Amino acid sequence: MNPGPHARRDRTRLLIWWIVWAAQLSALVVVDLVHGRGPLAPGAAEEKVLTGLVGLVPLFMSIVIRWLVLPRYGDLLRALPMFIVGLALAEAGGLLGIFFGGPYRDDLFLLGVLGLAQFVPFFAKKFLEPTPTGYIPNN
Repeated sequence: MNPGPHARRDRTRLLIWWIVWAAQLSALVVVDLVHGRGPLAPGAAEEKVLTGLVGLVPLFMSIVIRWLVLPRYGDLLRALPMFIVGLALAEAGGLLGIFFGGPYRDDLFLLGVLGLAQFVPFFAKKFLEPTPTGYIPNN
């Protein structure tokens, strides 16, 4: 953490990241426990083969945000909206799998949980460390 007067503010911002991440993950698990545990409708396996895979699109977009977009930010406050968008897309993939997944329901739910797991805010500590800029001569 940064020493100085801004350390407490930065820790609070990091705590917000953890709270948002835990809320999204627990919401997806609760929705699956409440709505996703029934038997599949008869004939659902044949009619929703390709439609059931629609949850892969937001999951792929969340992967792009996590690994290509978020590392380009240098500040916790500026990266938070993209963090929330990435979490929402990963959760949307899981929710689409739960409600429209058909035979792929459990697989898409698990991919949604893994998509949310990639956003664990351990990587956000790098935003708190100052990045050196300019020329530093060798002494």
